[in-house]
Amino acid sequence: RMRYHSFSSQQIKDYLVEPYRLAYAQGGLYLQAFVPQYNEMRTFAAQRIEQAVALEETFSPVADAPSDVFPHSLGAFSGTPEPVVIEFSAAEAPYVRERQWHASQQIDDLPEGRIRLTLNVVIDWELQAWVMGFGPAARVIAPEAFASRIVESLEETRATYLRTE
Repeated sequence: RMRYHSFSSQQIKDYLVEPYRLAYAQGGLYLQAFVPQYNEMRTFAAQRIEQAVALEETFSPVADAPSDVFPHSLGAFSGTPEPVVIEFSAAEAPYVRERQWHASQQIDDLPEGRIRLTLNVVIDWELQAWVMGFGPAARVIAPEAFASRIVESLEETRATYLRTE
């Protein structure tokens, strides 16, 4: 049983969990646990666990427990993966090509030295920050909703920098 500060709901919640693993990713420690109340695996940031008590009860592991830590994310997130297509400029292409960003990646050559990177990943904060880190050298082609989310974030960022206080 644990008490956890949830950023998504901005509440402190009590959970009964079936812990599976601790994982270190992106500079933080995470607990992956099955939550019977929701009938699903959840990820909890260890620094937001306010209290934890080991119970005498035991549990049988769920059959579909993930074998990899955050298998569908570039960061420390869980969720349902979906195809993401990003095009990179010729100047950035060699840097993108030389690394494996995700196990699902596929790189296709485009005219004028550009490349298209296709990933099957969770569209999460980490992916957005990664794409935005390339600045104008990267352009999300699909899904359209993800591209729109980046445009909104860029507009908000621009407005922040234009404020004079």
